[in-house]
Amino acid sequence: MKKESDKKRNGIRFRLKQLRRRITYSDGFIQFAAFIVFSIIYLYSRTLKVRYYFHPEFIKLDRNKVFFGFWHGRQFLLIPGFGPWKITLIADVSWAGEIQTRILQRFGYTVVRGSSKRKGVQALLHVKREAEKGHAAAFALDGPSGPIYEAKPGILFLARKMRFPIIPVTTNAKNGWRLKNTWCRYLFPKPFSKCYVAMGKPVWINEENEDVLVQNLNQTMNHWTQFVDRQFDKYDGIIEH
Repeated sequence: MKKESDKKRNGIRFRLKQLRRRITYSDGFIQFAAFIVFSIIYLYSRTLKVRYYFHPEFIKLDRNKVFFGFWHGRQFLLIPGFGPWKITLIADVSWAGEIQTRILQRFGYTVVRGSSKRKGVQALLHVKREAEKGHAAAFALDGPSGPIYEAKPGILFLARKMRFPIIPVTTNAKNGWRLKNTWCRYLFPKPFSKCYVAMGKPVWINEENEDVLVQNLNQTMNHWTQFVDRQFDKYDGIIEH
């Protein structure tokens, strides 16, 4: 009798799981979730007081013929402000990546799907095609899962192929939360916080050894990260969570 009861309960759980999966993976649910998150990010970002710094050498360039590079964990301030710039982004091939894609598209970005683990080469080829149409691209340099603040070689290959410079981009907030349980220690600005976004000196990719190029890119990114951090005396008002 107990076995039959357990079997029935397991059958109910299985059917409920299937039903939940059908609902959450449906296009309607994904569209709805993306709209809600987009609305929250948009309204939240309107409370922030953001200052921008653009390096003089970047200002001289055609911004449709560059690749922007940023560290994971510092991208929240970038999402609302640069959609109109014709920028291509890469989103993961997953359910969460599908929702992320819909959100980014609402902000105006072109999104291709892939990651270093799944369809990474295919994603880079799509980025190359978009670049040939006149779209810039932006990359999380330390990839989808780190290690933190260590650039991956994919962007170097593409930048050399397209002869595009890499523009180091970084952000900080005077007051915010640092999510220390995330591998990238995600920075989430507090409402009404003063924030800073900087685009640094362009990095041109030559024929040097790949390891040397990665090291130079890391140093350049860390230099601009420190530059932005100094605007607020390095994490003044940042609370670890």
